[in-house]
Amino acid sequence: MLRASALFALLTCGWLTASDQPPRVPKKSTAPTNEGEKLSTFPAGKHGRGELHHDQGLSVLTLRGTPAEMGEQFGVLAVKAAPGLDAFHKNFVADAGIGATEPVVRLLALRLQAGMSADHRAEVEAVVAASKRPIDLAMFANTVYDLSTTMGCSTVVVEPGRSTTGGPVFGRNFDWLPTRGMREHTLLVVAHPTGNRSFAVVTVPPILGCISGMNDAGLSCTVNEIHIPQAADKPVFQWDGVPMLFAFRQVLEECKTVAEAEALLRRTTRTTTACLTICDATGGAVFEITPKTIVVRRATNDVVCCTNHFRSDALGKPTKCWRFDTLDPLHAQTDKMGVAEVFGRLDAVNQGKFTLQSMVFEPAARKWHLKVGSEPASKLDARVFDLGKLLDAK
Repeated sequence: MLRASALFALLTCGWLTASDQPPRVPKKSTAPTNEGEKLSTFPAGKHGRGELHHDQGLSVLTLRGTPAEMGEQFGVLAVKAAPGLDAFHKNFVADAGIGATEPVVRLLALRLQAGMSADHRAEVEAVVAASKRPIDLAMFANTVYDLSTTMGCSTVVVEPGRSTTGGPVFGRNFDWLPTRGMREHTLLVVAHPTGNRSFAVVTVPPILGCISGMNDAGLSCTVNEIHIPQAADKPVFQWDGVPMLFAFRQVLEECKTVAEAEALLRRTTRTTTACLTICDATGGAVFEITPKTIVVRRATNDVVCCTNHFRSDALGKPTKCWRFDTLDPLHAQTDKMGVAEVFGRLDAVNQGKFTLQSMVFEPAARKWHLKVGSEPASKLDARVFDLGKLLDAK
């Protein structure tokens, strides 16, 4: 089940779409904690200027240098050393129900190389060379967003006028297939690319793009899945476009503000549909994105929320989503919220075993509060990372 097929350059269907979300899971079990969580499954090590260490039980990979140098570091420390990456890939393919079509997906993934920047292609090629992993498998992982529908995430941005911290507070649940091995392959990557902004993303190898991340200016962004038939402007898949996770990584590499990110994405050829929830040190927005259109949805009463449907007049359709219906009252309220309150709102929309990560960014303070481990992750204790220190330590 694919977004795009070999016969139709259209997004057609997927294994988890915004209209086919996991059921709401009753919250009757005892809340899990981080106690006993063993996420540090990547071995500590160094390669070139890169290094992998463990912080609060999570693997943290630091990359430095040119695209080729960072790709080699990632290939050696995160892909070649990954704990059972082949088994993890097979588990994902089985859970996604795409065993019969996987060869086609891998061919389509290779086709999307053409839209990548020269730097990003060089990085992927260096990963492949260092890890001895086939290029089609590397591209499969890095274009999984473009070629499939897999995510059902929720986001909340609280601007300074409603924040108890004095700066914006940006929360996000990452809901994805709970494939066996996902937790063990989760790591925080802190990258210092030559000539670009430093940034951090939480990922699973060999994904190099941005699903959730923050850069050295505090600019933070996360992707929300949108199924292409929902788009009122009736876009078609753009095979010459920049794969979306790399487009969002480019935002972190080059931009300081929400406005700069908007300008960059407007001049980018985009493959498919997405919502990008984004926040800088002063406030945030939701970008409703298609290959033809970008609509910027601003905060109402200093709050903007997003799940997995377009909501703007230009692109949206009235579609019921229990998660958005739960978050929507925030737009009419005036009470103030901090990190704990935003985490509480995210827990209210958790999707049980599908909620693999829950996180809150503080862009002005450059802090990342990250919950990852037993599902639903929203019920865990947060690991707190001072990204300002990590990103400034070049």
